[in-house]
Amino acid sequence: MKEVRNQKSEIRNQKSHKLLTVCCLLLIAYCLLLTGNSIAEEKALPQGIKVAILPWKINAPQGFEYIKGAVNDMLASRLGAESSIEIVNESSIKSALSKYSQEEITEEIVKSIGQEIKTDYVIYGSITIIAESISIDAKTIAVNKIDQPIFFSSRSKGLENLISLVDEMAKDSKAKILKGAGSAAVTAGASESSTYTGKFVVKEKPAETPEDDDFIIMEKGHVKGIWKSPQFDSSIKHIDIADIDGDKKNEIIILDSHNLFIYRLRNQKLELIKEFKGNVSVKNYSISTDDINNNGVSEIYVTRIVHDKLDSYVLEYKDNEFKTIASDLRWFLRALREPKMGSILLGQKYSSTNGFFGPVQILKWQNGQLEESSVFDIPKNLNIYNFQIADLGKDGATDIISLDERDYLHIYNKDNDGSWKEIWKSGEYYGGSLNRLELGATSDNEASDFIDIKAKIIHEDLDGDGIGEIIINRNDPGVVGRYLKVIRSYKNSEMVNLSWEGYGLEENWRTRKIDGYIADYIVSDIDNDGQKELVIAVTMDGGIGKSYIMAYKLNPVRSLLR
Repeated sequence: MKEVRNQKSEIRNQKSHKLLTVCCLLLIAYCLLLTGNSIAEEKALPQGIKVAILPWKINAPQGFEYIKGAVNDMLASRLGAESSIEIVNESSIKSALSKYSQEEITEEIVKSIGQEIKTDYVIYGSITIIAESISIDAKTIAVNKIDQPIFFSSRSKGLENLISLVDEMAKDSKAKILKGAGSAAVTAGASESSTYTGKFVVKEKPAETPEDDDFIIMEKGHVKGIWKSPQFDSSIKHIDIADIDGDKKNEIIILDSHNLFIYRLRNQKLELIKEFKGNVSVKNYSISTDDINNNGVSEIYVTRIVHDKLDSYVLEYKDNEFKTIASDLRWFLRALREPKMGSILLGQKYSSTNGFFGPVQILKWQNGQLEESSVFDIPKNLNIYNFQIADLGKDGATDIISLDERDYLHIYNKDNDGSWKEIWKSGEYYGGSLNRLELGATSDNEASDFIDIKAKIIHEDLDGDGIGEIIINRNDPGVVGRYLKVIRSYKNSEMVNLSWEGYGLEENWRTRKIDGYIADYIVSDIDNDGQKELVIAVTMDGGIGKSYIMAYKLNPVRSLLR
């Protein structure tokens, strides 16, 4: 009996081994099948399809030239959202086009341009506006293939439908380009609409916050936990917070179009410390604070234009009062904390026809006077206000974050040869400013052009992980307003927090929508309690009415993001 039992046991073991072996073989085969499918899918996906968008021919009355850039921006952002499509840089296109400036653009010329800039597809065409009717007629040309052009033509009524036309064109062009390159377009599932729930909205996380979250609109309209100032009769332009009198307590410096005010927040109430009034000939633009002359007290650097000339000045607290220690300065001024150099002062000259003129300079105090020291190394075409410096990857490298003229974010770092190279551009717009230079304006003539002083870009570690985040506003002018040449007002706004993920900026959180225009903002300790707040200056009535300051403690943000 014992031998029989042993034989049965051995048979069972053999069967188990066989079954295990078969299972293992099936599992291996299944894995290989998955891997093969994965590889096949990877091979099927086209990699690095380059698409160039030529400037549009505009058939419309005067005043609609701005649509050319607006449509390019919209189409580029929509096509560029597809990971396998790369949009060719505008500067390369302009250089190639310059050879054909006097010629009618034909398919042959388009192919020549495409070959010169080494692109796979070129999109070009025209936009026609007649009365209330708007139409887009476009061709997409395959540069390196003998393919028929891809035609697109669509019409609608009303300029407000321009965006839907571009959406339609982008969807059609993307599908046909990907199909022509060997793959069907992969359409991502529609994301759920983001509705404000009275809380910070966190990307890819449930819209739930701790019970003590205080960024909540109560049923009766009261805002819990947000400090809000009384209304100011004028529109705030800039705000800064710093200890400017050496008492180890922060003061609040507010700039409107003509005046400068210094306040202190005590027991939740603003106390006016000092007011510097200006007349209607004074046009204030910016303030910044830091101890650049290294005497232990932060100076206030004020940029203004008086009688069409740059006339900046510097204030400092001395002998128990605020005194002007430098005036009649012919620079735009900005105090900046550079990761490697520490606190520095930047200056840039002014031209009444071009706005910002010449390179951005580092200014230093010499014998009680400000003097140009050296040129500050930043990418070309940036001005003194439209960038921030950071070490995004905490690798010791210097990165620059900037806003372009259409309010898209760009990130630059140094190439091996020491030159600046663009490594990323946002698909969404940020910022939005009504603080603008009026070029060519005199007491007798209106401005012939405008240059916006861009929104502040803040880089600071808010969640305590040792890596800084980017805090920036997003003012919303409305669907049509976004594409006007000059935006006159913003209907609502929000603040956004972004982090660099090595390949691009990703949103961490954003605030609720705020009625009105965010003129400026800062992360600082406004009430001197040892905790930082997000302090926002809001102007009502689209940016032309009265204004106020609101402050929100950032502790709940930390707990929310953990």
